Amino acid sequence: MDIIDAINSRQSVRVFKPDPVPRKVLEELLTVSQRSPSWANSQTWEFAVVGGDVMKDLKETLAARAFAQDDRNADIPYPEWKGQYKERRSRNGHRLYDLLGIKRDDMEAQLNWFVSMYRFFDAPNAIYIYTEKGVSNWAIFNIGLVAQTISLAALNYGLGSIMLAAGVSYPDTVRKKLNIPESKQIVIAMAIGYPDMEAKVNIFRTERVPLAEICTWHGV
Repeated sequence: MDIIDAINSRQSVRVFKPDPVPRKVLEELLTVSQRSPSWANSQTWEFAVVGGDVMKDLKETLAARAFAQDDRNADIPYPEWKGQYKERRSRNGHRLYDLLGIKRDDMEAQLNWFVSMYRFFDAPNAIYIYTEKGVSNWAIFNIGLVAQTISLAALNYGLGSIMLAAGVSYPDTVRKKLNIPESKQIVIAMAIGYPDMEAKVNIFRTERVPLAEICTWHGV
């Protein structure tokens, strides 16, 4: 796939087919994604790949905590968006709820949708990306780069993905299930699998602001 086509076609997938991704495919995907750039080639990323019964157990445990509305305590605190950033998030959420037919006052439907994120939208596999605690803020930047590379390279294998902060909301549970040491900072989770493009929600596309609003030109 042409790289520009991949960038333009990449999307957050919210319904997956049940078929598990073969380990060989995931190994190849992660191997090629390690070509991502990083500060001074520091490669401040580690992966935990989840599937099978472990994935099922992890989904159910995280979903139960989300349904009970346990306090979330992610290793990286959730942001408090303000101004235009908050407006973009709100507009995106309203558009998605409208597509799904979720009413603003339907708290049960909203809770069920919220919990589905903690079930990784029923994806058959997940990839956790983590690093050493306290190493550098640039380690997080590096992880952003490799996560983007994974999401783009996944298209080459017919896979879809979505980045999920929900998956890292309860790091104590994740560490216990995946044997990740306390010394590691769990940054992001990705649901990954074969997308069900017949699903209504997978026609959803987020908006992008016009380039003229966020770009200035100097000597060009």
